[in-house]
Amino acid sequence: MKISKVATGLLIFLMIVSTSLAVFTSYITPESVEAATYTWGSEGATVREIQTKLKQWGYYNGNIDGKYGYNTWMAVRKFQAKNGLKVDGIAGPETLRKIGINVPSGGGGSSGKVYSWGARGETVREIQRRLKNWGYYNGSVDGIYGYGTWSAVKKFQQKNGLKADGVTGAATLQALGIPTGQSQTSWERNLYLLAAAIHGEARGEPYEGKVAVGAVIMNRVRHSSFPNTIAGVIYQPGAFDAVADGQINLTPDDSAFKAARDALNGWDPTGGAIYYWNPATATSSWVWSRPIIKQIGKHVFAK
Repeated sequence: MKISKVATGLLIFLMIVSTSLAVFTSYITPESVEAATYTWGSEGATVREIQTKLKQWGYYNGNIDGKYGYNTWMAVRKFQAKNGLKVDGIAGPETLRKIGINVPSGGGGSSGKVYSWGARGETVREIQRRLKNWGYYNGSVDGIYGYGTWSAVKKFQQKNGLKADGVTGAATLQALGIPTGQSQTSWERNLYLLAAAIHGEARGEPYEGKVAVGAVIMNRVRHSSFPNTIAGVIYQPGAFDAVADGQINLTPDDSAFKAARDALNGWDPTGGAIYYWNPATATSSWVWSRPIIKQIGKHVFAK
């Protein structure tokens, strides 16, 4: 009977924790986390000041310890709801100003984007992928910044002499080798567009063939005869069947994203090709005049 009561109590506790975390993550969008200055996992004097002011005004009843945890997050949410601010529990520039904490011009004291608990998207997936490759992370590469990602980031930060708070800001992104600041948005857009082109053009090809299609696009970007952007190359009139028949608009799968990353990072299985085609269907005499380098899957690659 006692064991049954203990088990029931434990089950109720786990349900409460699970519900709390679900509520927490459901209110945090990638945009709000990216623009954040202080969020779950942040530590320091400014967090202490946030806690002090919120405690004075009756929003916070926890310890003034300078650690931004669940209680601080809840207090910030209450303050935001009372003051007509976006209710996300994140102390960004607007919330800090409303609290009466000075915010440097141009943002809230941190440069570029910040990724923390609750963030989602392709950049989070890239963070997870790199940390997994290096042995810090053993969870799913799902693009969701949860406890496993947060813990892995902390381990990486500790190992690399960074502030170990589990929050991926500019310094941690730089150490991971992921572009920061304004270039991050461009990098994400290029990654998605390249993956979409690969998915549309090389779906069903061997993995090396997918990377090869991405490499051809990257080679064209660097070639004087083509547009100098990924979007310009892909959407150049008549360049790719996937654009003409609409397959560019299909959602890329994980293999396409992985191939796009490899192509962006410099892998070129083609040896410098700027053209490719399927020899079973190509009828242009001009394209057959190009010097063929190699064949991968159903495509031949040429200069």
